[in-house]
This record gives sequence, structure tokens and C-alpha cells, in this order.
Amino acid sequence: MTDNFAELNRFNLLHYGDARERDLWPTVASALSNYELFWRALIVLLSNRIEPSILPEDPTWIQMRATIPCDYERLAMHNYSLFYFAARARQAIKEDRQRLASGNYRYSEIVFFYLQASVDSTKRLQPCAEKILGGLDVEWTPPDEPKDLYESIRLYRDALTHDPLLGRAIDQGKELLPRKEWLPKKEKSKRREGFLLWRKTADIPAGDMIDEFELEEGLWQDLSAFLQDQWRSLTEAFVQARQCKKFIEDLCLADLFPIRCTTPNALRTNSRSETASGISLRLRSDAPSL
Repeated sequence: MTDNFAELNRFNLLHYGDARERDLWPTVASALSNYELFWRALIVLLSNRIEPSILPEDPTWIQMRATIPCDYERLAMHNYSLFYFAARARQAIKEDRQRLASGNYRYSEIVFFYLQASVDSTKRLQPCAEKILGGLDVEWTPPDEPKDLYESIRLYRDALTHDPLLGRAIDQGKELLPRKEWLPKKEKSKRREGFLLWRKTADIPAGDMIDEFELEEGLWQDLSAFLQDQWRSLTEAFVQARQCKKFIEDLCLADLFPIRCTTPNALRTNSRSETASGISLRLRSDAPSL
């Protein structure tokens, strides 16, 4: 039996993602590898990459196909934002370590802003995916929401939003931050009585402080593990969804079967073959991929 989607396996983010994805992918390819699996299984199908009439050198090649339903486009947007913010958090941690090694100040608030943006994006992604899969009668069981992780990220993001000097320096040139139990849970009044005064931070016992890099690294590792599970489950669900008649109709795929992926490499290979045989023609939409 012909697999109409087999050629999707030829795609990878490093060569066929957009500019942001290609730039960030080497930083998180191992930790967030399942993003590529989901991107390849579904997101590519939503884009002009599978349209035979649009060649890779066309700027619209990576854009969403005009015929896809809005719900799918929203899912693609939330998914893209989630990857971007999670990858930028990883990159920001790396950049802070480099600044530390150079004797410069770190920007911890940036790390937590990106971590919180990742949480916000995944909270938008899940109901969007549930709506689409529910309409296809495809069962999807997302991983359990890591509520403690979400709370930790939010508390530090909120605290650092109002006070970039949240911790205290130590001799090794690092910074200790209060453990989350010491952070204000919410603003008590417009006078911000709920925020830690510097004198209060100075009085926190050393055992109740944590190295900022240890904290950032731990939170990012926990978040990336959750995202890996989420993207794995989404991939499995949408691979199943691709067998649904409604899915094929919704995405107008029937006329494109079997999916042909005109990647730049495929175009160059076909071009060399045609030139070698003395023929120089524009590739037809039904030209076989090599």
C-alpha cells in the first residue's frame, strides 16, 4: 500500500525550516528533537512546501497554504511560538554563562520571560489541538500539566519583572536567588508591599538560596522534558489523523497525493539529470522525486 506521506521524511529543520528555526535548531536539536517530528508530520503539510507550483526559492514556500482552515493555522502559530520561546530560553541561559565567563553581568529576567512565554504558548496550543483532533474523532491524551513547574516559572518571572536585583552576589561571581517559597505570591497593594525588600533578601539564610544557573538549568530541563512528551503525543495523534477522510478534505490533500516534496536538493538533482540527458525543462508537478 502506498504511503502518501512518505516523502515528508525528507524534510528537516536545519535546511528547510524558516530563518528562526534554522538559527535556533542547532542549540536545541537534541533536547527538543520531537518538535521536528511534529513539524515534519503536520506543519509541513500546512505549508506551501508541498505545493508543486511553488518552488523553494519563492519566499512564500515556507508560508501557510491559503486553503487550510483557520484552526490549523492557529495551531501552527502557537506551536511555532512555543518552539521559539523555549529555544530562546535555552539560548539566553547559554549567553548568560558566556557573559559570566567574560566578567559581565547576566540578564536572568530574560530567561524567565522566555520560559513564561513558553508556558503561555503551550497553554494556547493544547486546546487548539484538542479541538481539531476532537473534530476528527482522534483520541489525544496530552501529558499531565506540570503545575509546580509552571508556578515556579511564573513566580520568578513576576518577581524579576518588578525587581531585576532579586538575589545577592557571591564570591565566585555568580548570584544566589531566593528559593520560590520566599517569593511573594502576589502583589498585596498598589504600594507593592508584597515584593521583597533588598534588606529582606539579605536576611534569607544561605540554605534557602539557590544558584541562578542551577535554577534556570533545572527549570529548562523540566520544561523541555514536558515539551518532548507533548510533541511526541501530538505527532502520534496527527499521524493517526492523516488517515481520516475529513483531515484530507479539510487540508485539500487529495489532489496532491502522493505528497511530493520539491526541496532545493531535489530540484538540483533533477536539474542535473535533465541536463545530462540533453533535456532542460521546468519540473512538472508530477515529476518523480529522486
